Amino acid sequence: MLAEPWFWMILGALLILSEFFLTGVIAMFFGIGALLVGLATAVGLLSEPPEQIVLFALLSLGSLLFARERIKVWFRGNVTDEWSGDKDLISARGQRGSAVSDFRDGLGKVRLSGTDWKAESDDSIVSGDTVWVIGHRGITLLVTREKPLADSSGKQ
Repeated sequence: MLAEPWFWMILGALLILSEFFLTGVIAMFFGIGALLVGLATAVGLLSEPPEQIVLFALLSLGSLLFARERIKVWFRGNVTDEWSGDKDLISARGQRGSAVSDFRDGLGKVRLSGTDWKAESDDSIVSGDTVWVIGHRGITLLVTREKPLADSSGKQ
């Protein structure tokens, strides 16, 4: 059974498919090694199980050691600490929004730049009121009904 090309082809396909469930980008290289051994066996380059196993080990481990770091990026993408959104909460200070719910016990929701945010306010605010962002606590906006005065830098 081990000497048959179909064995190596099926093993290779199963190992490559297992990468969808075990996302360590490791099983794929063993699957590629098994497929290559299956092809080599099918065209008659290999016939004995010991040489098939040795070639499988060399191809799998060699490709794992030399190509994994380069290929892993394709599966995981790039991660950055930069904010790429249209607004951050710090620059939202002084921006105008509108209440999308009545505030109860100082809590409600506001819409700012097309996005709904949780908000807190000491003012009595009802749905539809214009509100002004005066700060934030985590991802909760602090808002008021009164437009804030411009500070000395000219910002609102």
